[in-house]
Formats: sequence, C-alpha cells, structure tokens
Amino acid sequence: MQDNTLDLRPKLLKKLHPFMLGIVLIALLAVLAPVSYHNPDKKAYTLLLAFLFILLLVSLFVLRKGYYLFSAFLIVAVAFIGTWASFLINSRAVLCDFFPLVYITGSIILSSLFLPIAATFAVIASHAVLLVLVVLKTPILQTQNWPSFFIFILFVSLLSTIANHLIKTQINQLQESSIRDHLTGLFNRRYFEETLKNKLKRVQSVNYSLGILLLDVDYFKRFNDTYGHDAGDAVLIELSNIMLHHFDISISICRYGGDEFAILLPKTQKEELMLLAETLVKKVRNHVVMYKGKSLGSMTISCGCAIYNHTTEDITEFIKRADQALYQAKEKGKDQVSGY
Repeated sequence: MQDNTLDLRPKLLKKLHPFMLGIVLIALLAVLAPVSYHNPDKKAYTLLLAFLFILLLVSLFVLRKGYYLFSAFLIVAVAFIGTWASFLINSRAVLCDFFPLVYITGSIILSSLFLPIAATFAVIASHAVLLVLVVLKTPILQTQNWPSFFIFILFVSLLSTIANHLIKTQINQLQESSIRDHLTGLFNRRYFEETLKNKLKRVQSVNYSLGILLLDVDYFKRFNDTYGHDAGDAVLIELSNIMLHHFDISISICRYGGDEFAILLPKTQKEELMLLAETLVKKVRNHVVMYKGKSLGSMTISCGCAIYNHTTEDITEFIKRADQALYQAKEKGKDQVSGY
C-alpha cells in the first residue's frame, strides 16, 4: 500500500477542472458573440471548443472514479489540442502568427505538474517537432522572430520540468518517511495497520488466507543496560536485516514499536506460518550480533502467530490473538513460537 495523503496533485487537478471549463465557455461565448475580434471560422472554433468541453467533462468524470493519471492525460490533451487546432484554424484564414502558440506553455506546465517526467518530455518533443514543421512549411512565419520564440518555449519547458520534478521527488521522500521506521528502514506501525485493514477487506470478500506474526527480542533490556542504547539499536537493525533476508520481498515487515515487530503474510496457511516463524527463531538464535567490532553474543526472539479465521473479527481482535500467542511464547520460556 502506498499512502498518497501527502500528494495534493489529485486535489489540485479536481480544483482545476471548473476553471478550465469556465475558460472554454468564455471562449465559446466570445466566438458566438464577438465584440471587437473578427473570427475567421466561427463553425470550426465552435466545434473545437465543444470537443474540448466534452474532454474536460470526461476528465472530471474519470477523476471522480479514481483514475487520476487518465484524467491528467486528458487535461494535458485539452491544452495541447486546443493550442494547435486553434493555430491551424487561424493559419487556414491566412492569419499566421506565433502568438497563439504561446499557449504551448500551458500544456507543458500541466504535463510537468501532473504527469510522469517521461510523458512531459514526450509532450515537449511533440511541440518541438510541430514548431519546426510550422516554421518550415509557413514562409510568412520565417520572417518573424521565431528563434526568440523557440528559446522562450525551451526556457519554460526546462524551468517547469525541473521545478516540478523536484516537487515530485520531495513528495515521494515525504511519503516514504511517513511509512518507514527511521532506525531500521522497515515499515512502521501505521503502515502495518493500514495495510492489514485493506487486506482484511479482501479476505472477507474472497477465499483468501492471511497470517500475521508478532515478535520481540528476549531480554532486550539487558542489551541496553549492559552495552548501551546504541548497541540496542544495533541489535534491532541486525534483526531487521535477518528478517529481510528470511522472508520473501512481497511480505510486509514492520517495526511495531520498541523491540516488537509485526509481519504480514498473505496467502499463508497455519502450517506454513508456523514453519516460517520456527525457522526464523532458529536463524536468530544461531546469529552472533556484532557491534563496533565486538561480539554482543547471540539473541533470541519469541513469536506469536495468528491466521485470520474468516469470521466477523476486526483488525483489533486479529492483532490481539497474535499478541496473546506472543505472550504464551514468553510464558513458556521464550525463544520459541506459539500460535492459533
């Protein structure tokens, strides 16, 4: 699960739709009732603006259905098609001028803001090819200051692309930090509970097994008291690395809090879950923890396992069963696995 609460682009895109719809409507009114501007082809402009209005409505509809990227592509398409189609209509009326092509910057800015960077480069390249063709095929435009216009478009393209790439990078970093534990690099408790909540919804609708492990380090306080808290941190990092190598990459491993860890295993039966836990306990027991070149000895862990029983139990009850199993493992002497 990827948490997107920090990414405000879908909300921004949603707010952008009414403004763009308003712009198209104003342009349509100007075409139908011109005040001081002689329209070269009223019918063509009316059809173009009607088409763009429909594209915007479709973009708004798919965004409400949750298809952000498709909606963003449609928004960029509106700006792209609107710019070049209106230029084509003007050029057919022998009104060749670079000014309408200033709106090229609109589709570039929108693309850099809402689309992946590869798509933005594709939009810029498409504009560049069309601009070159326009200059080559339209002699009257060769008399205008087209090099300055090209430099202006290039400047806007680079500036908007770099700025928005930096923004997207920062958003990704913030999202990553919001779901990761700063010490071990594992997912945090928030991620585990949100992911488990989503998995339980799927379990209840289909025949889908789901298991969780709760584990902690036996006598962890001794490491802190004997060697210091930095050494205790080293123990947690070492255990995290062992688990990352022990479990498949598709399995979510989380630091639940302190020296306690939670592991979410989809499509796992009880026998497989117990075997994985017992193998992990043995692997940890046989591992020697090193800190600053010195051995801290071996550590042991206790594990509690639980398989979702497809009843009406909620996330709290499910985690509680695994926690009770962990408590039983502790009561039986630690360094072992207990489960339901």
